[in-house]
Amino acid sequence: MNPKCARCEKTVYPMEKLNCLDKYWHKGCFNCEECRMTLNMKNYKGFNKKPYCNAHYPQSKPTVVSETPEIARVMQQSQQQSLS
Repeated sequence: MNPKCARCEKTVYPMEKLNCLDKYWHKGCFNCEECRMTLNMKNYKGFNKKPYCNAHYPQSKPTVVSETPEIARVMQQSQQQSLS
């Protein structure tokens, strides 16, 4: 039995099948989640098993550093040095 496309959920036949990100896709359905630009095996980036173009690939956000006594001391010293 032929698998279903991850995008359109229609049957993917062997001649049009693309196997990527642990899913099967029609070649025309393998496109960016954001802008729908058609992708191929050379220019896609996978994130959470979804394809993205380079411009829309989710970037990791910086984490908040909890304020420890050592960090508070360093910040206070740097503020004092910038004032003098």
